[in-house]
Amino acid sequence: MNKKILAVGVVILMLCSLWPSAGFAADEPEFSVAVSRTMVTAGEQVDVQVSVSKARDWTAYELNLDFDPAKWSVNSDSFTTNLSGGFSSIVNPELLDGGQLRAVYTKLGNAAGDSGAAVLGKVTFTAKVNGTSSFTLKTIKVRHSGAWSLYTPDAKASVTVADSTNGTGGTGTLPDTGSTPGAAGGGLSFKAEPDKNGVASVKLDSVGIQQAIGQLSGTDLTIVLQPGAGAKQVVIEFPLEVIRSALGQKLKTVTINSGLASITLNEKFFGKEAAKTAGSLQFSVAQAGSSSLPVAVQDKVRPDAVIYDFQLKLDGSAAGVFNNQEVAVKVPYTLQPGETANKVVVYYVADNGVLEPVKSTKYDPASGSVTFRPQHFSRYIPAYADVTFKDLSKAEWARESVEALAAREAINGVGSGQFDPNGRVSRAQFITMLIHSFDLHDAAAVSSFTDTQPGAWYYTAVASAQKLGIIEGKPDGSFGVNDSISRQDLAVMLYRASRVLGLELGGSQAAEAVFSDKAEIALYASEAVAAMQQHGIVNGLSGNTFAPKGLSTRAQAAVILYRTLLLY
Repeated sequence: MNKKILAVGVVILMLCSLWPSAGFAADEPEFSVAVSRTMVTAGEQVDVQVSVSKARDWTAYELNLDFDPAKWSVNSDSFTTNLSGGFSSIVNPELLDGGQLRAVYTKLGNAAGDSGAAVLGKVTFTAKVNGTSSFTLKTIKVRHSGAWSLYTPDAKASVTVADSTNGTGGTGTLPDTGSTPGAAGGGLSFKAEPDKNGVASVKLDSVGIQQAIGQLSGTDLTIVLQPGAGAKQVVIEFPLEVIRSALGQKLKTVTINSGLASITLNEKFFGKEAAKTAGSLQFSVAQAGSSSLPVAVQDKVRPDAVIYDFQLKLDGSAAGVFNNQEVAVKVPYTLQPGETANKVVVYYVADNGVLEPVKSTKYDPASGSVTFRPQHFSRYIPAYADVTFKDLSKAEWARESVEALAAREAINGVGSGQFDPNGRVSRAQFITMLIHSFDLHDAAAVSSFTDTQPGAWYYTAVASAQKLGIIEGKPDGSFGVNDSISRQDLAVMLYRASRVLGLELGGSQAAEAVFSDKAEIALYASEAVAAMQQHGIVNGLSGNTFAPKGLSTRAQAAVILYRTLLLY
C-alpha cells in the first residue's frame, strides 16, 4: 500500500513539475548545502544536508543535487528528511550513475505546509577516491500556496577526499611527513609541510614518546606540531601503549597542539574501555569558512568565522561521547571592539543544522583563546553572543554572570527584555537553571515526586536531577516545585552537581568561615556549605552570617552558577 501511495505521489509531483512557475510575493527562499565533514578518507562517509530559510507554506518539492560519481557513491535509499506529514524518496535512480540525485517529498492529505527554516533532506555519500569536489543544489521545484515555483540556487559545499597514503588518516598508516620530533622538557615538537590537499600529517613512534615522558618536568605530555603555510588540516597519530604504562605515575594529561587548535586528554579519557585496548590514537582538525554553514544560521557568526571540524579516533574508530571532563579543546578567538570575554561562546553544528552553544566555554583575553569541553566531536565555531537585559542596572554586580549564562542559552529572561534580577527563585526554577547550565538533561528520566507533572516546563530538569542524585525532595514525598529555594539547599544542589560533573571541591581553597549562625545550618547541608564557601562559590552575608534559610534572588542564582561553570 505504501509503495502504491509513493508511486502515485511521485507521478503527481512529476506532472506538476510541468506547471508554470509562480514566484513568492514575499521574500524569496534561501537555500544552502552543508556537509558533516570537509575532509575524509576514501571509504568514509559524509552527510550532505540541504536546508532552506524563508519557506512559506511548502507542501511538496523536487530537488536535484549534482555530485561527482567518480569520487562518490550513494545508495538509492539513503535520502531522509526531517519534514513530517508526508513521504520522501529518491526517484529516477538511473540518474545516479551520471552524478545527479533527484529526490522528492510531498505532504499527504490536507497536512499544513512548512514555513520558515527547515532541513529539506540529508543524503549519505561514500568517498571512493581522493580529490576535491562539490555537492551542488542545481534546481528545486516547490509547491507552495497552491502553485509551483522553480528555483536554481546553485548552492554548494565542497569536500576533500584523500586516501590513507596521502596522509588524512583512517585505518591505514600515516606517512611521517613531519620533521624528526625533538624531546625537550617532557614535550615533543616538530614541523610538517602540507601535501597537495593541504593536509599536514605526522606519525610518532614509541621511542620518541618514551623519551619525552622520561624528561617530564610536570605531569602533562605536550605534543606540538608546526604545520607549514597553507595547511587546511592537521593529522597526528601515535601509539598508546607507552602512554598507558605511564599513567598514574608520571603522566596525567596529554596535550596536542596541532597549530590550528589544541586538545587535552586526561586520565579519565585513557581509562575509557575503548582506550584501554586501542593500539593507536589519531587526532585531526580541519578548518573551513562560515559559508559552509546552513544559510539560516550564518547570521549567528561573523563572516570571517572559522569552523573547526574535529575528529578523534582509536584504532580508526570514532572515540565516541566524552564525559567527566575527559577532553578540553582550545581554539583562537580575537575580541572585537566592544566585545567582552564573558559573552564569547562556542557553537557546534547539530544534526538538524542548528547551532547549539557549548555551556562550558571560557575565554582567556591574555592568550586570545577560548577553551571548551565538548561532549562529542563534530564542527565547532567560536563566536560572540551579544545578549543583555534592560533591567540589569538593578543588580550591576551580577551583570557579567547573567549575560554570560544568557549568551550560552543556559538561562532566560522573564519577557519584554527583562531579567527581574531581584525576583525570588523557586526550587523548580533553580534546578532548571542548573541542569541547563551543565547540559545534564536526560529525556528518559522519570520523577517520582508527588508535585511534579509530566509535560510541565520543569519536569525534565527535575527528573534528570533526581536520577543523578542532585535532589532528594521533602519528607512528604514532594519536591516543593513552587517553594522559594533556601541558600543552604542551593548550596547542596550545587555541591551534588559538582560531584556528578567530576569537579573536585573537597579540598580546601580558602579557610573555612566560622559563621555566627553556623548552628542554624542543617546537618545535611553543612558539608556542601563549607565546600561552596571555601571555593568562593557561595559566600557569607554581612555580620559574618550565612543565613541558611534565607532566600535567593535570580541574580544571586546566576552568579553562583557562573562561578561553578568557570571551575568546570
